[in-house]
Amino acid sequence: MDIANYTTEDFVLDPSFRTWVLHPNAESNLAWEQQLAAHPSKYPEAKKAREIIIHLSTKEHRLSDEELWSLWEVLDGEMSENTAMHRKEKVIPLNAYSTLYRSTPRRGWVRGILSHAGYRVASMLVFVMGLGFLASYFLTETATEELPPVVYEERSTVPGLKAHFTLSDGSKVILNSGSKLRYVKNFGRDRREIFLEGEAFFTVAKDSLRPFVVQTGEVKTTALGTSFNIKSYGTASLDISLLTGKVSVEMPLGETPYLTLIPGEALNINIPDSQIMKGRFEEEMVIGWTKKLLIFQQTPLPEAIRTLENWYGVTFEIHNQPEDEVLFSGRFHDETLEIVLSGLSYAAKFDFEINKDKVTIRF
Repeated sequence: MDIANYTTEDFVLDPSFRTWVLHPNAESNLAWEQQLAAHPSKYPEAKKAREIIIHLSTKEHRLSDEELWSLWEVLDGEMSENTAMHRKEKVIPLNAYSTLYRSTPRRGWVRGILSHAGYRVASMLVFVMGLGFLASYFLTETATEELPPVVYEERSTVPGLKAHFTLSDGSKVILNSGSKLRYVKNFGRDRREIFLEGEAFFTVAKDSLRPFVVQTGEVKTTALGTSFNIKSYGTASLDISLLTGKVSVEMPLGETPYLTLIPGEALNINIPDSQIMKGRFEEEMVIGWTKKLLIFQQTPLPEAIRTLENWYGVTFEIHNQPEDEVLFSGRFHDETLEIVLSGLSYAAKFDFEINKDKVTIRF
């Protein structure tokens, strides 16, 4: 890992950094302590990233950083008389907060506080955590009564229609046919979260304090300012393709819970089979639909039929389907269903009949 060129966004999207902030342990504390000591210029970005991650986690009322510092100062005053007696030994930070903020000038702050006698540190931590718990409990109880009801907005398209719209934060969305979005009206204070069924292309407005999160089934895609396409039509397979920026993908697959994509990379996730495929993609193949471009490239018959049903809002009935696999290839720009089927029928050798919203194909 090399954080020399890390930005705030890179820290936020780094799984090991997020784990260190939210669930610190001795190993991660020491690892990040060494990284930041080697690159002290990265402290400002790391501090800002920590605040973003804290806001992203389950929001609870807690003591502010200033309040915690005040508690540290009081306890430090009581312990200062014993500082001359403490042993010189390597200090391992307790968490991300202690690493990122201990170098910040504060009156009365003793830098070697963590190397005091173990029972004093433990007592101090128990005291601070106890106050934090009590404050959190009472403040949460009070705030719960004052929270307004959560109002969701929903956007959906029927087969045969697509939709273009702009969200309250300025992000732009193109929603493919037969798809649905659901999200909290005007989003929340700490995140912009969307639930997607189907396919959509997102151009995300930058907001460093509110990452953009798209939840598709059990898969969560997080971005700060980028453009990407997600496709999932209720099947076991999910496709995420990144055009610009960077995204972090969280998946419920044991050994690979997180993956990061860079521009030009795509991810195919098959959750039931625990299969992940990461590679490059052709932009026209992925987002051609946003420009009324319909492309088949050695596409199996079932997938081609599903695409046509969704694209034109019709249903298909297949007769005398060959035992061998039928593959379709063709490229059509804003054409009628009749012209598309005429083009495909020459190579696949079938006859078709269109009767309103029903299409019959005979091989």
